[in-house]
Amino acid sequence: MRQLSEVLPEALGRSDVLRAARALRVARRWESVVGQILAARSAPDRFDHGTLWVAVTTSVWAQEIRLRRESILQRLNEAAGERGLFQELRVTIQADCGSVRKGADAARAL
Repeated sequence: MRQLSEVLPEALGRSDVLRAARALRVARRWESVVGQILAARSAPDRFDHGTLWVAVTTSVWAQEIRLRRESILQRLNEAAGERGLFQELRVTIQADCGSVRKGADAARAL
């Protein structure tokens, strides 16, 4: 088994790890990107190879995210200062509002 000190520099050198870290830093500012009303009903869930997964409380809010997709992607990339970091948005419905807010709180804690 390899020690963490051997694996960490290798992992940090990978561009996908660094891109994910930059994406998560922007995701912490979700409310400033989408506004207070939408942020109260949605939260970034995860980032995977250019795709930001967003959890929402209902299908109505999922549709709202989809309708604003281009604008949200543009604002996310502007906030990141990196064109093309965020390439796609995917939406999942989590009826439990608490888990959506926990996700947003977890993103802010990163």
